[in-house]
Amino acid sequence: MSSWKTNFRPAVVAVAIVTVATGLVYPALVWVPAHVIFPDQADGSIAIHNGNPVGSYLIAQGVTDSGSFRPRPSAAASGYVGDTSSGSNAGPLNRSFVDTAVPGRVAAYRADNGLSPDKPVPADAATASGSGLDPDITVEDALLQVPRVARVRKLDPQVLQAFVWNTAHDKGWDVDSLRPVNVLALNLALEEGHVH
Repeated sequence: MSSWKTNFRPAVVAVAIVTVATGLVYPALVWVPAHVIFPDQADGSIAIHNGNPVGSYLIAQGVTDSGSFRPRPSAAASGYVGDTSSGSNAGPLNRSFVDTAVPGRVAAYRADNGLSPDKPVPADAATASGSGLDPDITVEDALLQVPRVARVRKLDPQVLQAFVWNTAHDKGWDVDSLRPVNVLALNLALEEGHVH
């Protein structure tokens, strides 16, 4: 009996210590500085429009409105839903993916944006990201969508094009056309009338 108590007590103490350390101390050490240093990011980078949350700048949303910029295709099982987020694991060496999914996406993109059959389509417009919910598109992708968005919203395409360039994040890309542009930020700017 004393042997059982001798073994049981240290086990209970060890479980209690690990529980407090990993369940209370560590989360507090991460949560408090995160909310002090990066409050918006720590709360999910939520976008607010007319006083209501409309999405996160970190997660793509499905957009069907022809007067809005569209995100990358989603590989998530049920569209742009975070709980089914995943990549397709299909790449340029997968013949089925290259022969079926990519041509369909390219054709749809060209039709949606009024592009000629020989106009190159950016890779991010035809392939999903690793998560399937990438919130950014390249400047190249956004600029090809400008004529459609400008036409529907009755905006000057050159003004909208300049706005896209000004919205692009400079993250050290060697090629300017690959700079990322946040789709939700672009669409909110349009909704809030920041583009004239």
